[in-house]
Amino acid sequence: MNVNVELLTEADFGTIVGWVNQCDEDFLIQWAGPTYTFPLTVEQMQCHYHKGINSLDADVFLYKIISTDNNNEMIGSLQLCRFDPNKHEAVIGRFLIGEANDRGSGLGTIALKKAVKIGFKQFGLRSIRLNVFDINHAAIRCYERVGFEKGKITENVHTSSKGVQWNNIEMIINNEAWHVE
Repeated sequence: MNVNVELLTEADFGTIVGWVNQCDEDFLIQWAGPTYTFPLTVEQMQCHYHKGINSLDADVFLYKIISTDNNNEMIGSLQLCRFDPNKHEAVIGRFLIGEANDRGSGLGTIALKKAVKIGFKQFGLRSIRLNVFDINHAAIRCYERVGFEKGKITENVHTSSKGVQWNNIEMIINNEAWHVE
């Protein structure tokens, strides 16, 4: 299992839309919060990133996760955003392994480690945060394997289509505690 992360372009939006739309509205909320409506469209993504992508001025860097074992095929995506220059901090979000049969295989953990390394080495961050719903146990395990620790919990932030209340967990990793692998 060899994966890498590299900057994606708007040309990759269609692939992400396809992955998200294979699922349901609850999946979209888990992935992006209330930013989009289901079904996701390329136009929604273009509108959301109206300031552009992959620059500090846009305040977001979008990465595609590629399988180097499979002809550099795009298998997922994530973003590093909300840079806080005073705290030397940013947020990882919109983290997705595209195909359901690839999830739980360890690919996400490898990709997240590489994204964290980019944050700490390339951007000189002191800490990186992310948010996850408490019902997403697989994602929480992935984040903890990388070194993220649970922090603030906000209760009842979303009610799923099945009537289940979701809590938000903020997780953080600090540069001092991070171990290069």
